[in-house]
Amino acid sequence: LSGGEQQRVVLARALAQEAPVLLLDEGTSALDIGSQQQVLELVESLRVMDGFTVVSAMHDLTLAGQFAHTLALISHGKLIVEGEPADVLTEDMIRAHYGADVRITHHADGIVVAPVRASLARQVRR
Repeated sequence: LSGGEQQRVVLARALAQEAPVLLLDEGTSALDIGSQQQVLELVESLRVMDGFTVVSAMHDLTLAGQFAHTLALISHGKLIVEGEPADVLTEDMIRAHYGADVRITHHADGIVVAPVRASLARQVRR
C-alpha cells in the first residue's frame, strides 16, 4: 500500500471505533501534497457529518491554518498560545518559537505560511 492508502486504513480503523474524539499524531506525515489534502478533507467532512472532535498534532503550519478551527502552540512542553489560526499563526509568533522567517497570507480557505529566505527577510525588516 502507498503511504496515502496506509493512512486511510489507519483512519478507517480509528473511525470504526466510533469514538467521540479522533486523535491524529502527524496524520499526514510522509504523504504527498495531494494525499495530505485528501486525508484532511475526508477527516473534515466526516467530522462535520458525525460530529466528533479531532485533535491533531502537526508541523505543517499551512495545513493547520487551513483545516484547524483552534490551534495550540506548544513549545518545550508548555502551552504558549491557543486560539483561532489567525491569532496563533503570526509572523512574530513563528519567528519567536520556530526561529523561522515566514510570510503569512490570509485566504477565504485559511492561512498560508510561506518560508522566506533568512537573507531576504533581514532586508525586508530593515
